[in-house]
Amino acid sequence: MENASKALIMAASVLLGVMILSVGVALFYSFSDFSSTTISKAEDNKIAEWNNNYIKYENSDTVTAHDIITVANHAKQNNINYELENQSRYNENTYYVQVDVDKQQNFEKKTQQEQNEFLKNNSLTDKNETKYYTCTKIEISEVTKRVIYIQFQTIK
Repeated sequence: MENASKALIMAASVLLGVMILSVGVALFYSFSDFSSTTISKAEDNKIAEWNNNYIKYENSDTVTAHDIITVANHAKQNNINYELENQSRYNENTYYVQVDVDKQQNFEKKTQQEQNEFLKNNSLTDKNETKYYTCTKIEISEVTKRVIYIQFQTIK
């Protein structure tokens, strides 16, 4: 009788140990899933914030030459940060950002002097009114989920 009670106590101990391990494993998976979801949401927020620097000009007819310079400088800094300044065209698989204005391609590669010349010649109309542009095209990479191309046209 004494051996039977010891066997029952041992069996209960093993069962309790297995239950504790099961709860630990379940908690581990639950917390790891929560962590990966949180990291994914943070990354999505970072991409959305970055894209907003470009998307805010979409469907706007009040883009000025100064806004275009701001976008071009943002794209240029991005391309430098990712060491892509030797690339000349946007690509789905990279973080390179290309900015085109009217017929000028790769506006993000313009020097400070060329940008100043653009501002001087394109900030005002012939009637000394602010010259406006519209954003005609924005492309977002399916791979990186980031803006890779933006195009502006003069409003006639």
